[in-house]
Amino acid sequence: MTKEKVKYGLENRELKLSFWEKVQHYGIVGFCFIMPVTFAFKHLKDYFENSPKPIKSGEIWFLIIPTLLGILFFYLQKSRLKFKEVNTNLNKSQLKKIIDKVAEELEWHIYVSNSKVIIAKTHPGFLSGSWGEQITILFDYKKILVNSVCDLDEKSSIVSMGRNRQNENKLIEEIKKASR
Repeated sequence: MTKEKVKYGLENRELKLSFWEKVQHYGIVGFCFIMPVTFAFKHLKDYFENSPKPIKSGEIWFLIIPTLLGILFFYLQKSRLKFKEVNTNLNKSQLKKIIDKVAEELEWHIYVSNSKVIIAKTHPGFLSGSWGEQITILFDYKKILVNSVCDLDEKSSIVSMGRNRQNENKLIEEIKKASR
């Protein structure tokens, strides 16, 4: 994770994605808009060739439903990029011990670990219902920012079977427990 991405995450409380990560993360949105764009293109082409054809009553549903689903999926995927914030009085070495404990328990593989960020990934089995998750932890002054999304280096997925929530909640719970 670049310094720019860490800075953006700390300032905006949102995971910053590269171009290809955005393509991967928002892939379902693009898929939903294929049919409406195709219909619109077809009708515009006919219009500009001076042979406009009326929109049939059944076609309107192939425009409205995928468009509404695409908008819904956009906002859903956008909300998944938000970090959960945890206030803590623990120092970084105490926090890293907690993170290591949770990582071992939930089978995270840590790929990046430094004074500003920890990035871990999961590699679940074929029948688990998930391609894997990417857990990002940012260290801010007296705060920890936690985010878990479907692995951006794997196939696009809109469901993690509750694993993203489990990753975030387990870490937050352990930090709060140790902060008491």
